[in-house]
Amino acid sequence: MPIKPPIVTEMDLRRARQIVLSLAPLKGLTSDDAEIVARIIALSFAEGRQRGLDIAMDWSTDEWQHARAKACAAHAARVAGD
Repeated sequence: MPIKPPIVTEMDLRRARQIVLSLAPLKGLTSDDAEIVARIIALSFAEGRQRGLDIAMDWSTDEWQHARAKACAAHAARVAGD
């Protein structure tokens, strides 16, 4: 089965370019090199998102309900602490 590369979105690229611009050691890169680094960072965002979706697709109904309950409890605790 061929490996499908993850889809890199414009938001991934925008975030990656911001990271590249904010890292002082990368200031000396040419614009082409900086774009290569940004695309690699954006690819890691896309891979992480794809991995999360793959994991979520494998969850059972019980696991989803547990995750929702945990998230709701965390949100309620955060609101109560405000």
